[in-house]
Amino acid sequence: MSTAYGKIPKPATAVDLDTILPIQKTLRDGSEGFIQKVDPNNKPLVDFLHARFNAEIEEGYVVDNSTYPQENLLDEQQFRDYFLGSDAFVMSKGGVIEPDTAYNWEDKVVGMFYIKPNYPGRCSHICNGGFFVMNSHRNKGAGVVMGEAFKVLVPAIGYKASMFNLVFENNPASIAIWRKLGFQQVGRIPNAGRLKNSPDKLVDALMFYYDFTTTNQ
Repeated sequence: MSTAYGKIPKPATAVDLDTILPIQKTLRDGSEGFIQKVDPNNKPLVDFLHARFNAEIEEGYVVDNSTYPQENLLDEQQFRDYFLGSDAFVMSKGGVIEPDTAYNWEDKVVGMFYIKPNYPGRCSHICNGGFFVMNSHRNKGAGVVMGEAFKVLVPAIGYKASMFNLVFENNPASIAIWRKLGFQQVGRIPNAGRLKNSPDKLVDALMFYYDFTTTNQ
């Protein structure tokens, strides 16, 4: 799945991510989360991530808020292109995910996120990110710790800034995370989303920006 600009090459990696990963974080309930790159060759893992993402689209995250704008389910290649096409990461509970190992994925996988270019060419130093916390691991602070890891990984990959284009205003948890982590709200898109949990109106989206060239990260 390409962007409005087509497929955008990412910048040259500034740091070997193997020197950073896995990132270990403690969740609110005291459990340990381990963040590593998604292995695209681990088909059981990819199949689980794909299924959970499609479930999110299908359900519209009705109980709380809507996070992604897609209305139609993605086939496997579309999911790989959209979520795994650049740099994608998964957070697991109780240790890293090993290849050729069977897991109870519902229990093992805490969340996932991607980092990819937001704009092409002369603006490709600005990245975008997308985050997803699994149902059974919500309300444990996973979004915050993945956001903290995002702030470490973005400059390591080689980006200079981050822009979140669509943070829907009826997603207070996400808005609170980005403000807590020092992201600046730089814009508002009126009537941006036709969301299942707000069927009677179009929902505004906020835009959040972070400059990684500053010394205070």
